Amino acid sequence: MPLRFGPFSLDLEQRRLMRDATDVPLTPKCFDLLALLVVRRPAALSKDDIFRAVWKDTSVSENTLAAAIRDLRDALEDKAREPRFIRTAYGYAFIGNVVEDTRQQGRVQGQTEWRLILADGDVPLGPGEHILGRGGAGVIVIDSPTVSRHHARLTVRDRQMTCEDLGSKNGTWVGTTPVTTPVDVTDGAEIRLGSVVVTVRQYGDGSQSTETVEDRRR
Repeated sequence: MPLRFGPFSLDLEQRRLMRDATDVPLTPKCFDLLALLVVRRPAALSKDDIFRAVWKDTSVSENTLAAAIRDLRDALEDKAREPRFIRTAYGYAFIGNVVEDTRQQGRVQGQTEWRLILADGDVPLGPGEHILGRGGAGVIVIDSPTVSRHHARLTVRDRQMTCEDLGSKNGTWVGTTPVTTPVDVTDGAEIRLGSVVVTVRQYGDGSQSTETVEDRRR
């Protein structure tokens, strides 16, 4: 069952963070970090504990963890000096009041769900606008020097999605079509941002699994 804290709902199985039924975009590693802190609450986890659980055999610096914590706090509208959810200890701890979310989480008949398949996981795309780029609060991060800070925008309206380039330096394509005006996106479409290719999938009526595509995960 999803876990609720403040206005947020965390679904560990579907890998979704939602605020008032609207998806909050997180990178796969930021989601893993949030899930770890919530599951291990109220324990304060050392940086080494976090590195072993989230980044495993990958060598990263403390700056990587600090940046992920900043992105989480931005997504949760949390403040380091007056934390509601993430407290800095000798590492980090989740201090929010967490309860099981008994509100209906499933989609109604006829609704669809969009997901963006990245190299290291997938990100749910709820109704509304989603910015793809190299960084910034609320941005779905595509870590490549060929991707602009705010590179492209995906807009979801249930069964329809469009892609729009945001004046990127290296361009955006949907399939082989260069994006100069908003372009319709369909299930299975490949979107190229600079040199990076991501895939969009659409699931409908609850008939298909929304599990992460295993061969695309690190």
